[in-house]
Amino acid sequence: MLRVACRRLYQQASQLAVTGAAGAAPSLRLGLPASAAAALLAVRGAKTTTGIVGLPVVPDAREELKAQLQAVLDAVAIIPEHAEYRRSVEKTVRYKLSLASQADTPDEQLEELLSKQLEEEIKLCKEELSLIPKMAEWKPWEVPEGYEVEFLEEQQVEAKVGGAPK
Repeated sequence: MLRVACRRLYQQASQLAVTGAAGAAPSLRLGLPASAAAALLAVRGAKTTTGIVGLPVVPDAREELKAQLQAVLDAVAIIPEHAEYRRSVEKTVRYKLSLASQADTPDEQLEELLSKQLEEEIKLCKEELSLIPKMAEWKPWEVPEGYEVEFLEEQQVEAKVGGAPK
């Protein structure tokens, strides 16, 4: 029964209609209701939603993720090599890039290994790309000459705060 329904959906999807106003670029229109098109994509194995509000599906998520990870690696090169931030970012990104580059790993298995959807990882890469220039400007790895860090024991903290939190 499911096979027959899939075949019908596929046949309907194959009958594409080209539409467009005079002088306008033509567009392709499926003669299917939205739910049928979504069902066809689901049956054929294509991801239709991330299930996260505001996070759309990226059609070629694995390739996009690899490109974004490489962009992060290239961008973090402006941070000094001795900075822990750079070492941490490079190690994390190289690990994720090695996972994403394994051709025999299905996207679902890759998402399980990363504990996130590929679209979430792409978003994180974009956020890291916006953070790297700020970190280069702020230079948190540079400590001013003569700066001393005050170390407090738990009792000293409680005395300063005025008692233990309730």
